[in-house]
Amino acid sequence: MAVSPATITADAGGATSFTVSITSQNGFADPVSVTFSGLPDGATVVPAAPFSVAASGSQAVTLSIPSAATAGNFNVMANGTAGALAHSAALALTVQSAKDFSVSTAPDQVAVTLGTQSAPVSIAISGQDGFSDAVTVTLSGLPTGVSSSPPPPFTVAPGQGQMVTFSVPSSAAVGNFPIQVGASTGSLSHTSQFGLTVNPIIRTYDTGPALYLETTTANEVTRVGLDKHYGDALFDVSLNGTNYVNSDDPGRYVQTSLWDGNANYATSWGYNPIEAGDHFYDGSPVLDSMLQPDSIYTKTQPIQWAPENFGGGPDNPVVGDAYIEKWLSVVPGYNRVFKVHYKITHFGTDTHAQATNELPVAYVNPIISTFVYYGGSAPWTNDSLTSRTMPSTCCVVLPTAENWAAYVDKTNTGLALYTPMQYPDSKGFNAGSTLQLTPTCPNTWLPGAVLEFDIYILAGPVIASRAAIYQLHQQRNDASPLPPFGNSDSPSTGDILKGNVVVDGWEWALSGMSSVDVYIDDIYVGTATYGLPRPDVATAWPGAPGNTGYQYLLDTTKLPKGPHTMVVKATDKNGKIGVSWTQYITVSN
Repeated sequence: MAVSPATITADAGGATSFTVSITSQNGFADPVSVTFSGLPDGATVVPAAPFSVAASGSQAVTLSIPSAATAGNFNVMANGTAGALAHSAALALTVQSAKDFSVSTAPDQVAVTLGTQSAPVSIAISGQDGFSDAVTVTLSGLPTGVSSSPPPPFTVAPGQGQMVTFSVPSSAAVGNFPIQVGASTGSLSHTSQFGLTVNPIIRTYDTGPALYLETTTANEVTRVGLDKHYGDALFDVSLNGTNYVNSDDPGRYVQTSLWDGNANYATSWGYNPIEAGDHFYDGSPVLDSMLQPDSIYTKTQPIQWAPENFGGGPDNPVVGDAYIEKWLSVVPGYNRVFKVHYKITHFGTDTHAQATNELPVAYVNPIISTFVYYGGSAPWTNDSLTSRTMPSTCCVVLPTAENWAAYVDKTNTGLALYTPMQYPDSKGFNAGSTLQLTPTCPNTWLPGAVLEFDIYILAGPVIASRAAIYQLHQQRNDASPLPPFGNSDSPSTGDILKGNVVVDGWEWALSGMSSVDVYIDDIYVGTATYGLPRPDVATAWPGAPGNTGYQYLLDTTKLPKGPHTMVVKATDKNGKIGVSWTQYITVSN
């Protein structure tokens, strides 16, 4: 029995061949069964062993080495048996690391504006273990009408790269496109990927009364506008000239305003700095504004909605104790999606107790009167949407588990508002001349507090808006900056307390609760038991957990007789603090 050649070299991932021969002696004529031992793990032979070789015959054998095989020397034995006879022949096998290549692209993402050419993308080939063949490169996933220079397929030698640019016609679709790079030679092939973002034409401009951020595509013009007279509040979200935002008075717009749980809004409208202006049509002062080629910055000091309750009146506005800064930009790859980053600084030295603030509120025109939202229990699964007509009185609270809602017309086109940080419900109403949407965004304005957050304003068909919101949701992993909110049920202002008194209520935090602490006259007295059943809270605030209740047994005998104040401070797992409104109580033991 013999193997020829007796010494062979093969590449991992490759194949080689040899011959097994049988030589008869003294009239031997039986077939011989051949097997192999000592092969690398995963190696295979064709024909598959065992196979038979006739006496004085031979068999060509193809040996395939897996690409994962370890390089090195192997002592392979070809073993032959026929009845009681057995012989072997040695095969010295050397396995070399496979010759291969890799393909890479840089940068990972390139952006280009309609009607222009992109910056170059480098497609590089690196050889491994002596690889020296030229590699053919193909591209797939390019948007319709977009061409590359050079056009595919093209070849790249190992150790070299090819700079590729992309020409985007003005008629192309905007979007974020994953471009697949295929590289192959012989039996070897590898892929890489980079992202191509096609942006609309973006411009900013100042008309005198207003600032605008505008996008243009082949068939659409979308813009947002800021009213310079009214605090640079958003008064215009337009698609092809149709404005969805209502700005009949300074209390409307798409804007932010601050509230205080301790304020009286029933008989003498209390603390309420408004981004746009007051009910006498005085505008909030704009302290700064800046137009960049593709973004707008503004800084406003909001004024009290009812200045007459703060020493002011008509033509005598009263500024609030906060600054509202915002940065408007277009979300890359979209022409109808605008991001507004807010920074609200409360520079006052007092505390404005927890309340559901307008962060923001959106008032829309009645041309879009149907409210659309996701109200189910399986958010972010493209489950069916709900459409409804809003009531004429304020306000119905609805579950908005995907943190967005929209007003649309009969073609399901309109304005959507996505507020990633909000609690999972929103409220609104239909006043006839305008309709309102307010995401649930509670906050406590502590001394020197700074709150930063993003909202997204989307124009167009609601299905397209929802798809864009899903993409934005996948990109965000930041925790909500909002603190807990809830209600202090008892004792209440005016109560006269004796002995042991139960302090109870409920608190809810998006990140989970850490503690609920009771303070008398701003002095800590104890921590409440938290996690008690409160099914009524989940009914009133869709999406709330069922166990949000707290209780604390207050021993009033340890307090001086007479009047006291009581607040509850709720802290979430991220250290955010919500302070309940103040209860004015009297101890009489």
